[in-house]
Amino acid sequence: MTPRSSKTNKKKHITKTEDSSYFVSVMNPLKLRKSILEGSRSSIHCLQNYERILLLREHKLQETAQLKANIRELLFLNKKLDEKLPKYDHDILHGSHSAPEKKSLPRKMPKIQEPARSELERLEDSLASIEEKLKSLE
Repeated sequence: MTPRSSKTNKKKHITKTEDSSYFVSVMNPLKLRKSILEGSRSSIHCLQNYERILLLREHKLQETAQLKANIRELLFLNKKLDEKLPKYDHDILHGSHSAPEKKSLPRKMPKIQEPARSELERLEDSLASIEEKLKSLE
């Protein structure tokens, strides 16, 4: 027998045993089952969140379409209202420079007459100012 023939026999032997069932021992099967279930649970949570996002997108698109329709309707109604209202000069209503202006004369403020001061009061004021000057010189 050549070395090649022995190798081929081993390969054939391995292929025959692949058809039979194998049992694998799992250490701590409860822990493994728990971790698999937790992974499944997190996958389901991700799928639920994705579905919520799809629903929100759909709702957003519907609301945007409704808003566009409302804006179109408002523009149409505004155009109809402008057609029904009488025409007017925009500058006149808003006080533009093209409107005729009235010239207003500057008002003179009436002079308030100070009560007549007596000679005695004027002399007292003069005396007070002189006294202040004397104090500043000292």
